[in-house]
Amino acid sequence: MTEDLYVLPASYGQQRLWLLEQIDPDTPLYNEAVGLRLRGPLDTAALTAAMSEVVARHEVLRSVLELEGAEVVQVVREAEPLALPVHEADSHELALAQARELAAVPFDLGRGPLVRCRLTRTGPDDHLFTVVVHHAVADGWSLGVLLAELTTLYTEAVRGTDLSTVLPELAVQYADFAAWQKERLDTGELDGQLDHWRERLAGVAQPALPTDRVPDAAPERGTVQAPLRLPAAMVRQLRAVAGDTGDVTPFMVALAAYAVVLARWTRSPDVVVGLPFAGRGQEELESLVGFFVNTVPVRVDLSEDPEFTAVLGQVRARCVDAYGNADVPFELLVETLKLPRRSGHTPLTQTMLAVNNTWLPDRAEAAGVTIEPTTLLQERAHFEITVDLDGDGDELTGAVVLQADLFTQETADLLARSVTAVLRGAAMAPGTKVSALPCPLADERAAAREEEAVTETAPVTSTRPAGQTGAPRSATEIMLARLWTEVLERDTVGVHEEFYAAGGNSLRAVRVVMRAREQGVELPMERVLGEHTIRELAELL
Repeated sequence: MTEDLYVLPASYGQQRLWLLEQIDPDTPLYNEAVGLRLRGPLDTAALTAAMSEVVARHEVLRSVLELEGAEVVQVVREAEPLALPVHEADSHELALAQARELAAVPFDLGRGPLVRCRLTRTGPDDHLFTVVVHHAVADGWSLGVLLAELTTLYTEAVRGTDLSTVLPELAVQYADFAAWQKERLDTGELDGQLDHWRERLAGVAQPALPTDRVPDAAPERGTVQAPLRLPAAMVRQLRAVAGDTGDVTPFMVALAAYAVVLARWTRSPDVVVGLPFAGRGQEELESLVGFFVNTVPVRVDLSEDPEFTAVLGQVRARCVDAYGNADVPFELLVETLKLPRRSGHTPLTQTMLAVNNTWLPDRAEAAGVTIEPTTLLQERAHFEITVDLDGDGDELTGAVVLQADLFTQETADLLARSVTAVLRGAAMAPGTKVSALPCPLADERAAAREEEAVTETAPVTSTRPAGQTGAPRSATEIMLARLWTEVLERDTVGVHEEFYAAGGNSLRAVRVVMRAREQGVELPMERVLGEHTIRELAELL
């Protein structure tokens, strides 16, 4: 077994993914994969040496995540040469199919390795090099860093250069970022940003999306998708009319239209959409492989039925504010705001909008080999609804992606049509109020879903005795109370106290499950990570 070199703090992002794996083990949901088509006379030994050097340079690529005491840590292992046997396939299409199968194989975060590669020959001078990594050690930007280094190192390996001298030594490693992130939080450097989010998200509503199906206990995360195109002419016109509110980007136009659709569909004027944030504000982080991306919430207020131009101005201001306060990890934000939690439900927002600024070039050249990257997308959804767009000037194209266990293809099609319809209506008459913009999804579903929507968004009345903490009355409750006091570091805990209100968080919830497992009791992970009391949990056992 490879020797462990260091035990270092995990970043908040890594902690979140570790927790998610405890909820849904053996899933490829957080795999990142790219296929590199290599055309030309390939030196396989040089490619193997180049990829081995990339892994040696970036400690995070040879790390695993473990629970040590009360903390999730990353364990860095010693670098070893990469083994890269050559597989055979009759065609590039068959090689791609095999690559997608490889990308769908889950990783074990505690065992590793968290990067795997395969080289497949489809012809004398035609190969597919597949690289799959877990999101805990690499994000989309990282794939661009990896390809750039691999290209440079392969060229020098063909020439016989000592690869350890080719690239400048990295100034920092990903573990340094994780330690720096923890230090900023511990020293209060991010208190101002936390105060911003407390003010911005005070009293935030969390209406349930009007789903078509009741989800299974263990959703498969498959998707239904519909193409989405926002024409350049419409986007350009709306950017022009919003010019007096500042520079409005095509992304902001798309977000404004999407917020209108969500508000009309859910019949809630309080809309929160998650946005991805690269998280590489320091120059030395730009050349690192690692998991830096964060989810940033943007809250849009449509309660006064504003004109669309006013929505654009608000979206621009909220985006600027959000990105200026984006260093607070999403999981910490949820814990700080003490938001309600439900099993299988992302707190704060259930939808994300992303304009993909891919870091992979269309082509690259290395020692006579042409490299053509292909992202091996997995059709699995991290949020209930995701809008993925690619930008080409003012035109945005992509897809709406919905969880198949919650929504039908018809809803996906209506959602895509609605975003386009809102945009078209606003481009024709920018002063139109939100309620008057065409929205097929809301217009066609509103009457049929009125009773259901009221039921889903109604506040849940607690049946817990008011003002009581309560003593355990059964062996199960005594056992759970003992676990809670240990994990929450308290002298006593009442059976009617809610776990998160009593000082719990997601990591502590997982520790309760693990400590119970050591005592031969299997607690339902999904339930433990939701809001619950000792008595409520004991009644399930």
